Amino acid sequence: MYYPVILADMPYWAILLLILLVFGVIALGVFLVRKFAKPFRNDEKPKSDREIAEEEVQRMTQELDEEELRQSEEAKARKNGKPTEEEARQEALNRVLQPTSEEEAKAMNDYAASHADEAQKAAQAAEEASKKPTDK
Repeated sequence: MYYPVILADMPYWAILLLILLVFGVIALGVFLVRKFAKPFRNDEKPKSDREIAEEEVQRMTQELDEEELRQSEEAKARKNGKPTEEEARQEALNRVLQPTSEEEAKAMNDYAASHADEAQKAAQAAEEASKKPTDK
């Protein structure tokens, strides 16, 4: 029995038909095993529209505690590409404190040297603000 010779003598459409037949037999076997073999059976009953609607209403009316609400708002903000409140505050502080050029840095250092008491007050105020919890 020389199978390659038999396949070589067959027309192309018969080879394609043979391949489809093999895959059809495999699919039929899988279907029958899933239908009648006990370990592979799916015994879950589909939920009715009423049950699905009741579960959705329960989920939507469930109250959130403050921590879950804050996390939810932060997740929405991140999803929209907005920074969180703390990140926005830190970015604004960095933008104020970071000079954009060497000339501005020199001017800021000169001003800080001539007004040291204001710089200390500003540093203390920033430190107190970072320690103080924010109210919503």
